[in-house]
Amino acid sequence: MFLKRFNRTGKVIAFTGMWISAFGFAFNETIAGVSGTPDSLAALSIPLIAIGIILLITSNFFKRKREG
Repeated sequence: MFLKRFNRTGKVIAFTGMWISAFGFAFNETIAGVSGTPDSLAALSIPLIAIGIILLITSNFFKRKREG
């Protein structure tokens, strides 16, 4: 699994980013194709996707140092 290369902070940030972006994709009517989502959640979908991607990129700065 790709999370082995991160330290604990990086793992937390990566998992949070994955969940936030997944919620953003799920609430987006265009991408998910789900109709009937409330307008407030549909309006938050694009910012949630952006925040999730930013967190995933940020987690790359918290890698374990190589031993040896």
